[in-house]
Amino acid sequence: MRKKRPGKKQGTLRPSKAESDAARSLGSALDEIGFLSLGHRIRVKSQNSTGTGISVPHPPTRGVQFNSLSGMVVVEFENDSKLSVPARSLEGLAQATDSEIAELELQGGTRLAWKNLDVIFEIGMLMRGKFSTNSFMALTKPVDSKGSGRLATNGGWAEPVIQFLSDNLPGSRSTGWHHDFLTAYQVGCETLVALGQADETLDGARPRANPALPAVLPRPDDVAVAVIYLAAQNGMLTFPKSDAAGRSEGAAKGHDKARLGSGRWVAHAHPEVASILRSLGMLDGNEWSSTSEAVWWRDSPVEWQIDFKNDPRFIQAVDDACVNLPDRIKVEIERIVEITDDSIALHSSTKIDGRPRTIDEVKATIRWIRRFDFDELFVKFWRIDDGWLSLDQAEFALEIFNDALAIAMRKAVAARLYPHFPQLAE
Repeated sequence: MRKKRPGKKQGTLRPSKAESDAARSLGSALDEIGFLSLGHRIRVKSQNSTGTGISVPHPPTRGVQFNSLSGMVVVEFENDSKLSVPARSLEGLAQATDSEIAELELQGGTRLAWKNLDVIFEIGMLMRGKFSTNSFMALTKPVDSKGSGRLATNGGWAEPVIQFLSDNLPGSRSTGWHHDFLTAYQVGCETLVALGQADETLDGARPRANPALPAVLPRPDDVAVAVIYLAAQNGMLTFPKSDAAGRSEGAAKGHDKARLGSGRWVAHAHPEVASILRSLGMLDGNEWSSTSEAVWWRDSPVEWQIDFKNDPRFIQAVDDACVNLPDRIKVEIERIVEITDDSIALHSSTKIDGRPRTIDEVKATIRWIRRFDFDELFVKFWRIDDGWLSLDQAEFALEIFNDALAIAMRKAVAARLYPHFPQLAE
């Protein structure tokens, strides 16, 4: 996962600068070798509660096991206490075999998951004696979803989003929030800044003494992606594999089981998350709205196996992006494509196995770095429903790096317009 570069200014093209960001973070190296961690999500132990006020706080968990003799699921905590729950009293497990129940996982130290049965329970909910899965909602894609256009939001989404981000980012309103250089947390902190609630810091966001919403709110589609990133990172939004979704008792409750099969974009969302996504126009009832489809292209959960690059809307958008390339974007691309003697000199100081690098090796390094500079142009200045954004429009756009749609568009445009620079299309 690529570390966000400091010092970026919202709404302006960066001036030409020395390429001091040749160093890569661990995440960018993982991305480079093709490592895909749950759609650019790295699971980390949460340092704060989910903020929903529903689950009972509990000590850190040590492990979980199923005792087939007693029929109990036993959760062990670090303070040597235990929680025992009759397995078949849990919704979705009543008809399960011992071997199916035994295939459980402890997720993030806070949830029990039976992936093959598509059943998830929060430990805090079990401690409240809540044994039904209706704390997570099954959300699906409409059968005939070919939507486009802007999200039909309601006017009240800002405050719930602020509350959700504040409660679920690492840190708090009193201490500030830190992003740990994880994409979901970085974008969440950026969103709080854009909503007038915080000021950016090198490692997160500092709450403002007198927070106030800006006169113009950030783009709802960008905010929706920020919510999706954070909810998925914290396990409040999960994506069962399509082959299991069709036979899931929990997912099918209240739905037609036959409609939850392959390609149905099934997700389990905490009610708070579902409510926020609904206010942002992402949901129509418990189905994804038609206009949410392109937003989901930006996250592209690996479980859904989305292939939007062959969609006519994406193909048309590639044509439009190439034909309508603004002059200011062309100038920036020319800076990215041009490799000057100064750039070569800057990157020639490092060695490989004790020997100086050749000119070709130096140029290859520069081209690799420039690919990410190219990504930033699309992340900040391009959206599929608007094409290239003006500087004024970009003022209200979030810089959501690791945006699968923006990266795919960058590759397609680079391949068409700059075939002599193939690294830009990688």
